[in-house]
Amino acid sequence: MTWRARAACALALLVAAWPSTARAADPFAIRGIKGLWWEGIEKYRLALPWLQRHGMNFLMLCYSSFPASGAKWRSDYTPAEQRQIADLAREADRRGVRLCLSFNPGIWSDPPLVYGSERDYALILRKVRAVHALGVRWFALCLDDIGRQPTPEDAARFGTVEAAQAHLVNRLWADMRRLSPRPRLLFCPSAYTTEDMRAHMGYTRAIGTGVDREVMLFWTGPTVCSASITAADADLVAGWLGRKPFVWDNYPVNDMFPWRPLLAPLKNRSADLAGHVAGILWNPMRQWHASTLPLAIAAAYARAPGAYDPLRALEAAVAEWPTADRPAVRALLALYGTRFLGEKGYPPQPAARGREEAARELGRWKWVRSLLAGRPSLAPLWADVRDTLEADIRLLERRSADRLTRSPLRALGDEMEGGAGDLYGYRKYGRDVNYIYAASTGRHRLTCDFVLSGVPEGGAALRLTARNDDFGNRPRLRIALNGHVLFEGPSPYDSKGFATRSFHAPASALRSGENRLEIECVEPAGPLGMPPWWMVAEAELAPLTP
Repeated sequence: MTWRARAACALALLVAAWPSTARAADPFAIRGIKGLWWEGIEKYRLALPWLQRHGMNFLMLCYSSFPASGAKWRSDYTPAEQRQIADLAREADRRGVRLCLSFNPGIWSDPPLVYGSERDYALILRKVRAVHALGVRWFALCLDDIGRQPTPEDAARFGTVEAAQAHLVNRLWADMRRLSPRPRLLFCPSAYTTEDMRAHMGYTRAIGTGVDREVMLFWTGPTVCSASITAADADLVAGWLGRKPFVWDNYPVNDMFPWRPLLAPLKNRSADLAGHVAGILWNPMRQWHASTLPLAIAAAYARAPGAYDPLRALEAAVAEWPTADRPAVRALLALYGTRFLGEKGYPPQPAARGREEAARELGRWKWVRSLLAGRPSLAPLWADVRDTLEADIRLLERRSADRLTRSPLRALGDEMEGGAGDLYGYRKYGRDVNYIYAASTGRHRLTCDFVLSGVPEGGAALRLTARNDDFGNRPRLRIALNGHVLFEGPSPYDSKGFATRSFHAPASALRSGENRLEIECVEPAGPLGMPPWWMVAEAELAPLTP
């Protein structure tokens, strides 16, 4: 069977087993997307006509797109940015799309946002008024992914962060209502998943009862990236919040997966969800052209959730491409469109560990590369997926190589067993890596073997190139060789980049033949995918002379 036939079979088998529904249901009243690290305005310009063609009516500017929306929220938008936003607002209005500006004054704020500060509030209101004057009528105040301890000033005035946030939101909405035309306000609370809301019920109920009912509240589903979202899930949260939630569906967002293409059709969103929520938006990938594949499928669901069929939606998405380009698009989907959130093997990537299996897979990955790279009309799509595809090809090349052709005293991170690389991808920060989380996750151990022809009298130096998580934590590690502990304690690495540290292995810890390196994160608690974590890019055992 050819690679082309295998690709078609893989896609057909994938979606054929997925349930479809026949009953009709109303579309989502508000349905659209946001940006993801889309710096500047250009990708939003591309998105607007695409949204109109796909029956979508909402576009949210991500707070990462402009410094004045996030990292430098106390500053004004530049004159050039104001012109761009005004032009986009006019174009959105012409196309029947609601344009929404999101801003997050808490996530990167330095100094920290003070909810009760007159100066900080004046800057927030000034920002809203200025952008409203440019023609934007929807705003999203986002306080997600921030610290939840109030500043001393807010603690003294409000007591809790939830009381402080409710004060800020209500004050802003009271002033916004006086603007003409009257805008709308969305608020993303600090607890925005069912899981986190339940764990912080005091916060959740305070936001639900304290925030004006006209303000819509974002919710990402049961978890940050939800494998399923049902009407029952929405009703549960609506009871806590006192209103229907607005779904912020984190798919096919890929910042957690080193910008890996996530192309599988949308799955496990219930047919009757639209009537139980205020609206829905999808969080795409950083790569716009690759995002249009899963987003076109999501748009089919949003327009007619009761009649949504993944196979038909996928075929329709492929049919949007020129006929001559479709074989390459199907081949790409067969690589990166075969696993959905929560399924084994997600995110999609080469799973081959054995040499023979890797050699077989290598041919398929190279074939897809040749299809994409060989068509000038697919240059934007190829640019979006090239880095990941090339990294996967390099990984398969290493795994298919004879062990004797590689150094028996050196291992790259993605060659180490265990960890969470198979969940979140092996390529990150430009390196081939693997990583571990807290012991509670079960993804807390990495191992690899070094082969010594004899035991060096001076022992050896274990050189590890690694880094801590990007939140600055220093998780406790235990590094052992053949059961002999070489290091135990807070990680000696930092979160600013990869660094190489050396750990002495005495001759008594070594043996002729295979030597097993084992690295553990011994922190007892922490969620999978979140701090504390630790990442290794390379390990080398260097024999020492006495």
